[in-house]
Amino acid sequence: RGMLETQLNGLAWGEMKRAQPQRAKVLERLTQLGLSSTLSNQIADRLDYKSDILGCWRQALALFAGQVTVTDDDIINRGGIVALIGPTGVGKTTSVAKLAARYTLRHGPGRVALVTTDSYRIGAQQQLNTFGKILGAPVHAIKDSDELRETLHALRDKSLVLIDTAGMSQRDVRLTEQLSMLYQTGLPVRSYAVLAASAQRRSMEEVMHTFNKVDLEGVILTKLDETTGLGEALSVVVQHRLPVAYISDGQRVPEDFHPARSNNLVNRSLSLMQDFSERPTEQQLAGTFGNMAG
Repeated sequence: RGMLETQLNGLAWGEMKRAQPQRAKVLERLTQLGLSSTLSNQIADRLDYKSDILGCWRQALALFAGQVTVTDDDIINRGGIVALIGPTGVGKTTSVAKLAARYTLRHGPGRVALVTTDSYRIGAQQQLNTFGKILGAPVHAIKDSDELRETLHALRDKSLVLIDTAGMSQRDVRLTEQLSMLYQTGLPVRSYAVLAASAQRRSMEEVMHTFNKVDLEGVILTKLDETTGLGEALSVVVQHRLPVAYISDGQRVPEDFHPARSNNLVNRSLSLMQDFSERPTEQQLAGTFGNMAG
């Protein structure tokens, strides 16, 4: 059965290349960019194939950029209570520090407070305490929802309260407890998922499937300086219909932290594709799109 499916997919892909060469070429490039087969087909379905391949490719990139939504620096503009959630090692604590620094630069000192629920990782609280001292922001470590509620009420004079949650695997049984803690306070907590752009798409999909159980406001993409491709991360957030809030592309606080811009993200993913990505093989393309052809 597998051999038969492979042969049929190869025939279908070959027929598409013959009958719709521009569509096939666009699908190849979107795959090389890192987009999922579903999103690639959705974009290809909307193209006007009267132009040449370069014109079709420009259309595809414009359509992709139109689907990459952003939040327009909303955390810095709005303030409030903001929680960063995500798996371990994606840069949540550093992102909290960068947001706090940007807010202080924009609105002045004494208006930010930092809260951590991370009692698992060795050194997590010390790291946040160091950032707090540098920024002149109080840091509070809490253990449960009652303590979080009391702390947030005590900090109601602050314009921005940033919550650094414990980094856990999306498969960790304690994750539900961590997430529910945020919503047992009775206060309007806005949550943002933090994703490392250097992760594989399958891993990011699993993370988003887990963290989408909470009402996410958007996504912060980190480690752009460590990735060889950005298309996979953008594909994931587009398919989950979440805006990108900020990007992080280095360790400097707050210089390497920027509000997301759709065209810049797509241009950056295109540049990375040209520098690092390899063209998918005919066998890969046939396996991906052959069963979708016709």
